[in-house]
Amino acid sequence: MRRILVLGLKLFALAAVAGLALGLTNMVTSSAIAQQAVEAADAARRSVLPGAESFVELAAPEGLLGAYAGYDASGMLVGKTGTIVTKGYGGEIEITVGVNNAGVVTGVSVGGPSFSETAGLGARSKEPWFGEQFIGQTSPIALSKDGGAIDAITSATITSRAVTSAVNSTVLALGGLNPPTEG
Repeated sequence: MRRILVLGLKLFALAAVAGLALGLTNMVTSSAIAQQAVEAADAARRSVLPGAESFVELAAPEGLLGAYAGYDASGMLVGKTGTIVTKGYGGEIEITVGVNNAGVVTGVSVGGPSFSETAGLGARSKEPWFGEQFIGQTSPIALSKDGGAIDAITSATITSRAVTSAVNSTVLALGGLNPPTEG
């Protein structure tokens, strides 16, 4: 009985030390991880709205994770960005969309921290050529096989349709936002 008690105490001490080490590591790295997430989101906004120098957060309409107004160096509104999460073939896909003041798509960034589309198929939605097809488009946007102008990814129609639908939803949601014209 005493041997079991000693082994139990040793196991408890080992687990306590490991737990404290993990907690300390989390405490030390959490701010850096949060800062990297902010920088990644800002980079995605800049990539989809190239003329914007600064961004002001807007009240995100239902369905969007976030919405931002983008302003140029002189403080004039150049467009808006929105981030949405949609369900693809392999899981959730985070998409950031930029639109100019006329509602024309200026960029699409596909990815996100939980991106899990099939490697070599749905994962190709992250490739620049796919997102670049949306630039210059206005809603409604559709795949070419559905009568639109967007070429689907070969063998990844579900992912292609999911991204296209999410871009449409984001463009429509951003169209209802009226940020100040000067930032």
